[in-house]
Amino acid sequence: MAQLQELRAVLIGGRELGGREASGKSSVGNTILGRDVFPTDRRTACCQKAEGEAFGWKMTLVDTPGWWWHYSVENTPMFDKLQIVQSPSCCPPGPHVFLLVLPVDLVFPEIYRTALEEQVSVFGQQVWNRMIVVFSATSPFDVSTFENHVKNWPDLSWLLRKCMNRYHVLDIKNRGDRSQVQTLLSTIAKTVSKENGHCFEVDAVVHAELNETRRRAQEKAQQRLRAIQRRRDELKSRMQGENSPVGIRLIVVGASWAARSSAANVILGRNAFDVDEERTTVRSQVKYSVRNERTITVVDTPGWYWSSPVSKTSETDKLEIKRSVNLCSPGPHAVLLTVPIATAFNSSYKQAVEEHMNLLGEKVWAHTIVLFTRGDWLGDTTIEERIETQEPHLEWLLNKCGNRYHVLTCKNLSDPNQSTELMGKIDEMVAENGGHYEINDAELDEKLTDILNTAKSSRIKVRRQRKIIRELFKGETYNVSKLRMVLLGKERSGKSSSGNTILCKYLFQAPLSEDFQMQSTTKKCSMQQRRVTEYQISVVDTPGWSMTSLENTNETLKSVSLCPPGPHAFLVVVSARGPFTSEDQQALEKLMTRFGERAWRHTLVLFSHGSWLKDKPIEEYIECEGKALRWLLDMCESRYHVLENYSDGSQVKHLLKKLEEMVVRNKGQHFGSEVRKGLTMRELFWGPKSLTEEEWNKREEELIQRMLRACWVYFDANDAKTPNQGAGSFNLIPPSLDGDTLSEAGSSLTIRPDSKVREWLRKDLHWRGTSSGYGTGSISTGYNESEELSQLEQIQEVEYTKESLLMNTNRPVHARRNSV
Repeated sequence: MAQLQELRAVLIGGRELGGREASGKSSVGNTILGRDVFPTDRRTACCQKAEGEAFGWKMTLVDTPGWWWHYSVENTPMFDKLQIVQSPSCCPPGPHVFLLVLPVDLVFPEIYRTALEEQVSVFGQQVWNRMIVVFSATSPFDVSTFENHVKNWPDLSWLLRKCMNRYHVLDIKNRGDRSQVQTLLSTIAKTVSKENGHCFEVDAVVHAELNETRRRAQEKAQQRLRAIQRRRDELKSRMQGENSPVGIRLIVVGASWAARSSAANVILGRNAFDVDEERTTVRSQVKYSVRNERTITVVDTPGWYWSSPVSKTSETDKLEIKRSVNLCSPGPHAVLLTVPIATAFNSSYKQAVEEHMNLLGEKVWAHTIVLFTRGDWLGDTTIEERIETQEPHLEWLLNKCGNRYHVLTCKNLSDPNQSTELMGKIDEMVAENGGHYEINDAELDEKLTDILNTAKSSRIKVRRQRKIIRELFKGETYNVSKLRMVLLGKERSGKSSSGNTILCKYLFQAPLSEDFQMQSTTKKCSMQQRRVTEYQISVVDTPGWSMTSLENTNETLKSVSLCPPGPHAFLVVVSARGPFTSEDQQALEKLMTRFGERAWRHTLVLFSHGSWLKDKPIEEYIECEGKALRWLLDMCESRYHVLENYSDGSQVKHLLKKLEEMVVRNKGQHFGSEVRKGLTMRELFWGPKSLTEEEWNKREEELIQRMLRACWVYFDANDAKTPNQGAGSFNLIPPSLDGDTLSEAGSSLTIRPDSKVREWLRKDLHWRGTSSGYGTGSISTGYNESEELSQLEQIQEVEYTKESLLMNTNRPVHARRNSV
């Protein structure tokens, strides 16, 4: 290799969302060259070349923009993609190697591997022959710790094998240790030697096309900037002598993680809205500030999942977005649509924006300004150049908004110039529109109040129902140390992730983010077991149903045989991030029909993605979603639980407690224990008439069901102040357990129920809303606990009549909800 005097390398790598974003590419380049040639105080936005000498080699390094590890290449901004494709031509005739830079302690799940494969695919498969992984470290390197880290992440092991185990750890904080650079250069030289000294070939035609694309984009960017400036000058001249509004009312909308709350804080000049790595805004909120003697009102709104259409947004989020207009009455002067520069504005993003903006009315676009967030992502490029390089969908958006846009760097809260310039653009738009945007729906506030009240009531009722069940089965013990459960749900509802959370270990392969086109959804039933606290748990993951078919039904039915002798519970997984539609109801009904009607007695609804709700009670989500979800909860006797995937073990502990209660409720039976050879389908569901014990169990179950329904009817009537059903009593005839028939309609008959139920009825129960200890938080509108206790104590003596039985049992059961 003595004849080779030059080494050329391209630095590539990704960025993490939140926390430490940078991979350390620029720092690695500086460490190799032994001096500061690449800036490390800002993101690398364009390819940058630097040259130097190291250990007798003439070094040429090209630093490139990093991609988001959690994004597919389709969702990477076009400008960044073009820069990455163009990087080999920045060191003609081409690079000898590609240095993939990863932090030494970076987690490397499947989604990172997929992103890497997609990003480097533009170079062709031959790039892997020249790939060297450089692990950037900020402290002394420990071999054993690193080896354990690689073992813990199978996809990281795959990466090293793909690169023929070519890797090097570089301490970027210890530039004085030049020996580590010498070792890296030796690895590069060996790699080049295996390729016979040839460099990576650059397609001259592609190189020329990319240069021409960049030239045209720069030219069009200048034309755009000049046109917008002329228009603004005209508006300013028309505004001379006119006073701007003393108070400015703004609504900030956009996708989740589009920096809505951060942008609002920059505008207000203070940390008014909460900001962290999780979703923070679940209700529309209004905050105020006074800047330059002007009162600024800003309404922050819940975001939608950025690439999903409005049909996949929950009703509660849509309601909050609509309600935002009412919070800045008589209407907003401007609607600020946040769009992060770091994300490609592709067709799916366009659809999501268009449909969600229509929630605010068709005329909202005339009052909208596009607020480009993450201004630091621009680096030394302009937003106009980015606009002209993007897909035509961004051009569509700017045309809808009359080419009104502004760039914010949300990390710089103390810079007043950002908001001052924005306010000038808002004043110009207000002058052009002749005022604010007028749209106010008073029914929304009334609807939300009803939802809050109903949700609060439902939460109390379900806690009472759990209390009733515990009292009815008090003293009865069954062996529930082993729990077997089957996960059901539609595709990408969070089944696999929920299974991992329940088992407190990554055992099921969870599907990739929706950002990726290639989805690794569950296709076959699989079972995993693990001991969690005092329980031995078996979890079966199943294929999800699609919106169009139940093609995996036969495979799903096999789930029962994977956890013999049968599951104690079916967990129907519903994502709290989206809706549960009538189509979902139909699919689930068809599936459960195959299992049999008795399967519902063993079913609990598991709401996944609980972090999407933040501190919003699940009852509000349920109440907003409508009939389909209420049907599901009614079928499950209001058994449900909220689970934050990848959360701590407390939620799992509460879930297991609820499952234990359900097992006790089913007298220790698992699904399938009712099956006996030779029984007909009718006998399987209702019990053979010849068996006295079976008949007894059936009647006892009917009694419990009607007792629970009676309590619901009573409390519904009491809340609504229904005539002839005061707070002092409610009427119900329980089923007879001794086979006696009821008297003719209209006659009064007192039947003594089972002693356990009778004892419970006469017992002075104190059903406090928090006594069960399974709530996750209080409803935003509280209730008077002393009044509740007073009402409850009045039902110690119960009068039974056949007339009330007919009235109450024919009345539909209201939706019933519980919390985590």
